[in-house]
Amino acid sequence: MAISFPPIYFIRHGETDWNKQKLVQGSADIDLNATGVEQATAVAQALYAKHSELQHFDFYASPQIRAQHTMQIICAEQPRDFANVRIDARLRELEFGIWEGKDIGLMHEARDYALGQVSHYHWKPEGGESYAEGVLRVDDFLRSLAGPSLVVSHGAVARCFIGYICNIPRIDITHLPTPQGCYCVLQNGTYTWFDVSHNPI
Repeated sequence: MAISFPPIYFIRHGETDWNKQKLVQGSADIDLNATGVEQATAVAQALYAKHSELQHFDFYASPQIRAQHTMQIICAEQPRDFANVRIDARLRELEFGIWEGKDIGLMHEARDYALGQVSHYHWKPEGGESYAEGVLRVDDFLRSLAGPSLVVSHGAVARCFIGYICNIPRIDITHLPTPQGCYCVLQNGTYTWFDVSHNPI
């Protein structure tokens, strides 16, 4: 049975150069590139159509610059004072330790990388975090919410949110799609990603 939480709009930050180069970001503080700014702007404009609903939401962002920059663009469109956004460390991206700054493909080829197995949910790179630890962070964050919320965070954190709220088996959480330039609505134990024309994807 899915756990009941307030409605959440989840937005993954826009593209960075490291995303484009397929490098592991994790705790590295990388800003949006030009494409990322365009994606964030398109999402912000799409969310303006939801203004009457979102004006009653609390806004939260990861402390990392790529998420905050995305949120600043969203706030400018709403409009909402960015100073009132709650910056929450529990929304920071999972840390990938020794793999940060390296090619994602190389990480996937690592001998201890448990691709597609339940053990991948618990896989913890040296100096990093596992998805299991990320879900604990998300659980703590969700239980602190007072009402409907808009969250700007990261790809791995999005998987933790979706997997936990929608009660998805651990074996599937680590491979959930988390597109940029879109927004996700999590409500009543279900989730749907929408493009900027509000079409489900």
